[in-house]
Order: sequence, then structure tokens, then C-alpha cells
Amino acid sequence: MKIILAEDQPLILSSLKILLSEEDEIEVVATASNGAEALVKISEHQPDIAVLDIYMPQMDGIETAKRAMQAFPHLPVVLLTTFDNPDSIRKAIEIGVAGFLLKDIEPTVFINALKAVAGGLIVYHPSIQPYLNTNLPIPGSLPPNNSYCLTKKDLTIISYIVQGMSNKEISFLENNSEGTIKNRVSSILSKMSLQARTQIAVTALKEGLV
Repeated sequence: MKIILAEDQPLILSSLKILLSEEDEIEVVATASNGAEALVKISEHQPDIAVLDIYMPQMDGIETAKRAMQAFPHLPVVLLTTFDNPDSIRKAIEIGVAGFLLKDIEPTVFINALKAVAGGLIVYHPSIQPYLNTNLPIPGSLPPNNSYCLTKKDLTIISYIVQGMSNKEISFLENNSEGTIKNRVSSILSKMSLQARTQIAVTALKEGLV
């Protein structure tokens, strides 16, 4: 698993790099001290995950994540912050990052969170819960406010994405080719005016689509 770290505080950046480098499954391929530098490193190294501090000079983590996910739609981005800031939380949910973690978590929890994200899951700190819509409708029914004109098949695919399944896993369950599922995911992104796969899952949970 190739990871890029972006953090403007040298001590924290060094500590994170040392922590992750002790894991056999993880390779820190590059580090950055600001958002602009992080975008360059992401383009150069094509990591499996980008871990970004929210508060960085030149370009903050939210804007960096947004631009990175627009350029590389399949790149999972994990945001790190010291503060439980409601505005940052809302923005992170809106752009559909794969992870939002506070820096006070235990090192082992942090590592496990990154591994979960690499496996296709979305990992949010418990403090995010109040900002997510948990009033979900009955599975299989169309949501009352289906403003995206999604079909029942679209909603089925979305439910798989929410569960963290890959296109290959979905194609097996749906008895379709992987290419067919990829095209349907692209169609869902277009209908929902989204850029990244993780945004589908976040929006679906937030708006009660599945």
C-alpha cells in the first residue's frame, strides 16, 4: 500500500512516517508540507491513499483533497485534524473523502483505519456521526426524494458501494461484466453530479438513498 503524507508540522510528519514505515504492508512513497506540494507528489507517485492534514499553508487539506479527487477519481483521501471543527466536517462529507480522523486516536487505530480505507471502506471518527443522516428508508424501496432520477438497479449498485465492494465483487454478485459495472458507476456519478466513488457512498448515507 503506497501512501503520501502531507503535514506542515515537521515533528508530526516525521512521527507519522516512522509509525507507518514500521508496517510491512505500508510504504510512505513521499511526504509534503503543504497542499500544493502534496498535489505534485500525488501526480508523481500515484499513491493508493493520500493522508492530508486539514490545516496546511498555501492550500488546505479540504481544497487539496477536492483537487486530488477530481484529478484521480479512484484515489482515497484521508483527512487528519486536531480539532473537531463542524465546518471542516461538513466540507469533508460534501466532497466525499474516504476518511476523516482526529489526531488523538491511538496509533494502532490509525493504521487499521488506513488499511480499511485501502480495502474500500469509508472510515470516519465517531465525532462525525451527528453530521450523517441515519434515518434510512426500507432497503430496496425508492427514496422519497429521489432527485437524481436513480433507478432501482442504480440503488442496488449504490448499496454495494456503501458496503465497500469493488467493481469486481459487484460484477460477481450481479452476474455482469466488470466493464458493465464500471459503466453503471460512471452513470451514477454523472446523475449525482459527483466526481469520486467515495462521494457516492457518503451522499447515499447522508441523504438516505439506500
